[in-house]
Amino acid sequence: MTMPFTIRMENGLNVLRDDLIVGGTKRRGLNLLLRGLSTDTVFYAGTTMGHGALALALAGRDTGKIVNIVLSAKDSDPYVTKLREAGAIVHLSKPLPIEILHGQAEDMAAGAPVFPPGFATPEFAGSLSGAVSALNVLPYPEIWVASVTGTLARALKKTFPKTMVRTVSVVKNGAVCDFMASEKYHQPAKTPPPYPSCSFTDGKVWQFAQKHARPGALIWNTAG
Repeated sequence: MTMPFTIRMENGLNVLRDDLIVGGTKRRGLNLLLRGLSTDTVFYAGTTMGHGALALALAGRDTGKIVNIVLSAKDSDPYVTKLREAGAIVHLSKPLPIEILHGQAEDMAAGAPVFPPGFATPEFAGSLSGAVSALNVLPYPEIWVASVTGTLARALKKTFPKTMVRTVSVVKNGAVCDFMASEKYHQPAKTPPPYPSCSFTDGKVWQFAQKHARPGALIWNTAG
């Protein structure tokens, strides 16, 4: 599947619109990662606030893999419907910390690959780096990106070492952080951007980029 990069200007800043790809930027890396797996089935514990689970479900559909998602949600949740429409097998749970959900996924997997939260593995980082390397970043003095586990931020820094990468952490004590969003992770952005963006993650970058980004900077909008 070909997924071109789309960049549009918003108030003097360039915005990479990966929200136009269902599943966003992570889907780019996951497509490469899943194609390299010898197993047919994978597991992941996701949240309804992020796009990792949906990105994995869609990458599974793209590559012919069976994707199992463990999720704290109600059966009627629209996010659950999206996962099932993408072909994922959804295992619903009562509200539990992501660490416990990940443990449940490991128990179900019976030896099949279980991705950690945020796909924070060297293998995914390598696949993500390979997927984003096709973008020419020379015109942009810096890249702005939201950070939960910091997976994308680290991949961008590795892939584009000569370009400044500025990160906005949306979780307390984030692994990668230049700026810290005042909203809690489950709270939507107080100052949302003028383009479709995940209000719990990417949408929190705009308030800082507006004030601190260099002219012509690139905002990496990973998902809508």
